[in-house]
Amino acid sequence: MKSIFKIFRRYVMTACLLVGVVVFINLAVLIGFYVQAALGGRFPNSWNVRTGGYQSAADALVYENGEYVMKDTGMEILEQNGCAFSMLLDGSGKVVWEWRKPEELPSSYSAGDIAAFSRWYLYDYPVSVWRYGEAGILVLAYPKGSVVRYNWIWKRNELEANVAYLWVFLLFNAALVFMLALLFGYRFYRSLKPVGEGIDALAEGKSVRLVEKGLTLYLREKINQTSMLLENQKQELERRDTARTEWIAGVSHDIRTPLSLIVGYADEMETDEKLTPDARQKAGIIRGQSLYIKKLIEDLNLTSRLSYRMRPLRRETYVPTVWLRQTVALMLNGGEIPDECELELELDPELEQMHMTGDVSLLTRALQNLLGNSVRHNSKGCHIRVSAQKTEEGFCFCVEDSGAGIPEQVRKVLQGDAGRSDAGSEGVSDQTPHVMGLRVVRQIALAHGGSLWFEKDGKQVWMSVKDQAG
Repeated sequence: MKSIFKIFRRYVMTACLLVGVVVFINLAVLIGFYVQAALGGRFPNSWNVRTGGYQSAADALVYENGEYVMKDTGMEILEQNGCAFSMLLDGSGKVVWEWRKPEELPSSYSAGDIAAFSRWYLYDYPVSVWRYGEAGILVLAYPKGSVVRYNWIWKRNELEANVAYLWVFLLFNAALVFMLALLFGYRFYRSLKPVGEGIDALAEGKSVRLVEKGLTLYLREKINQTSMLLENQKQELERRDTARTEWIAGVSHDIRTPLSLIVGYADEMETDEKLTPDARQKAGIIRGQSLYIKKLIEDLNLTSRLSYRMRPLRRETYVPTVWLRQTVALMLNGGEIPDECELELELDPELEQMHMTGDVSLLTRALQNLLGNSVRHNSKGCHIRVSAQKTEEGFCFCVEDSGAGIPEQVRKVLQGDAGRSDAGSEGVSDQTPHVMGLRVVRQIALAHGGSLWFEKDGKQVWMSVKDQAG
């Protein structure tokens, strides 16, 4: 947080400087406006402008029945104008009408007195005068200390020149503020640019080493520390993944020989007529389950290699319809699909002349896993339907069976795998269902630019494949 506070403090000072310049310019503009208004005889008087003018008050003062009377409209003007008192002087300087005139004020004034207070003050009351009739003078006074009056005397040519200089000065200050804003903004941009580039590099997984200096010193230090931490974590993950891959490969290699012996002896016992039918049946079960364990180990080794892209695609050209027919026939002839299961193959005619590029061995493994999944989870037999159709970027095929379908829990696990880049064994508990075969299918689909999805409560499993040419 020190770096953020330092940046905040620095730019608060900059903002204060810019505000000071702007305030100064505004004051200069205001002074220039008042000077120009004074030159034109239009100096604004806030009291006069707000109440409608002295002429309205003079018009409301009339002579009736031998005396002067102020109409109600005039009284309202005086009240709203904030006047302390008002009086009317005749040509000789005598007060012929008054309103709230203080007792200490005289009732007659000489020409010199009138000349003095008309420009300044009367007994410390700021006053304004207005001509009334031919020779009368209407005096309006305001409370003491409420109005400040100054008399400025300028030579006209000097004042006009000063106004021109003032406008030049204002334009200069406006340009100065603009240049300062650009300068501070550019300095801030130069200071933050390496920080932004460092963050982008971190997002791309690259190592970052920023020069620790300038306004963003602390931010650069934190980015460097984060880069070192991520690099150490990456190295630790690589060591762990390497150890896991090597362990899986070692286990697969070590278990292959004893498992082959078990399968071989079980096969001999299954065909040995000296044994009882029950013993031969058990030997057949042992052989089948051993082969299933062997397949699981192969799937485990394959999914590990696919997760870390250790198994590059072995691209070759193939015809999807020919590949589908050959794979299904191979499984039928090899006894992997028992007689209890009916198999139907339906292919889109548009696929007959279509040629694709991809890893045929991996695609074959995916289809075998899907078909084997339908067989294993429907021990009493079911109807299996394999269909394929053309897509814009390749083709997709579906394995559908009339059995129970893929359980919802298994589908949720695979959907969770789809949100992770590494669908390894982390987070697997004793309650997690076995999804190794389907996980391999999903990884093969991803390796071919496709995807795996389910329909009809898991009874239909779809896999899409894109052409991997080039």
